[in-house]
Amino acid sequence: MFCRSITTPIIKPVDGLCNLSCSYCYASGVRSFPAKFRMQFEALEATIDFFCHSQNEVEFIWHGGEPLLAGLDFYNKALEIQHKWEKKGRKIVNFIQTNGTLVTAEWIRFFVDNNFFVGISLDGPKEYHDHFRRYPKGGGSHDDVMRSINLLQETEIFNGIICGVSSINYRFPVELFNFFVSNDIKKLKFSRIREIGHCGDASSQVISPKQYYDFMISVFDCWLRLDDPEVEIRDIQSVVNLILGGHIRECIYMGQCDQFATVYADGSIYCCDSFPRVENFCFGSVFDEPKKIASNTNLRYFQKLLELRKKHCKSCEWYFVCKGGCLREHYEYNNSRVRLMDDVCINLKRYLEHISDKLGFYNLV
Repeated sequence: MFCRSITTPIIKPVDGLCNLSCSYCYASGVRSFPAKFRMQFEALEATIDFFCHSQNEVEFIWHGGEPLLAGLDFYNKALEIQHKWEKKGRKIVNFIQTNGTLVTAEWIRFFVDNNFFVGISLDGPKEYHDHFRRYPKGGGSHDDVMRSINLLQETEIFNGIICGVSSINYRFPVELFNFFVSNDIKKLKFSRIREIGHCGDASSQVISPKQYYDFMISVFDCWLRLDDPEVEIRDIQSVVNLILGGHIRECIYMGQCDQFATVYADGSIYCCDSFPRVENFCFGSVFDEPKKIASNTNLRYFQKLLELRKKHCKSCEWYFVCKGGCLREHYEYNNSRVRLMDDVCINLKRYLEHISDKLGFYNLV
């Protein structure tokens, strides 16, 4: 019996360990204990075996903290283990999300040679990015990140950027959009900074759903005016595709939050790392039998929360797009209850209606 729920691993080989000290990071506070937060080869092998055992196609997402701190030897070992499964017919794809500051020519050769798709975190122009994404001694990381992006753009494995939308940059959607396009960065994802995890002063950095969707509406309008098919904004691309009758969707519109599992350095399995790392979100370990994970009480409860949310949303005219949305938006982990979060839904609907109306105006729907 394989646990069909958790099929896509988000692996944190160094947990929250990072060479940056970004003030909004949900993984802050673990930087001072490096030895404890590094995945050993035994756990690496168990992780790959767990997810390859009963799946023909597997996507491994390497995340952090800063996943490059695990080192080249670690990823070479991962490929060695994956190759054993590829010889058994498995199709494996690797994605890695990095802050970009440690990328070197050696890393790029490794990524290209082994077909790793590389995403970079970049919050826009220097004045916005460096406000939060800084080194421990205070210096900004923007110049180093742009250097890495310029190197990656010479390859075919650059998977674009994730831009954190915060209290600093949300008022400048047009400027951000133009910055990315002018720098030939055409694969984009915008992520709302919200209060999750351990960040100490998030309240001064987070933005509301209204602020975020105002931002995204402006970005959509910029994208529509530009009319460049090479510019791909993941959330917008997904919404447009779904409104037009397609099926490809971002994870937040899948209604399958239980598909994504975070694997920490010790091999423990939790739900998607949008949620905090607390005990009632732990589903077991990669060292456990899959049938034990499938019957885990916490996993069953998480699935129940997901179904309750979807049941509540099914009468909504936009359910066909969002499938209930990101469960994290509707969950209060302090008392373990599904929350309706009307401000999220009202503004998400406004965003979807805006896109639909514009597509209708151009006779696309």
